Amino acid sequence: MSIKDKAAAVRRLINDEIVQEVLQEIREEQVNVFLSTATFPEDRESAHDIIVALNKIEDKFQGILAAEAIHDKREEKRTSAPWTRLKLK
Repeated sequence: MSIKDKAAAVRRLINDEIVQEVLQEIREEQVNVFLSTATFPEDRESAHDIIVALNKIEDKFQGILAAEAIHDKREEKRTSAPWTRLKLK
């Protein structure tokens, strides 16, 4: 899959209300595990691992969007001739 295709897919996921709602609900559930005084240490560790995984997913999404921006910038430089970038009167 090309960088552009991946970035488009990531944008669809980021802009999908249901996906964002589900991710937020999962995050809130795990935070509630931390806040509960009746939680076992294993449950806290599991909640922590889930939150770390969600953060990694979000970081990966941002990385894909950044890779697309870099790709676009390189393509822009590659396709523009030096003389077209000069500002002549």
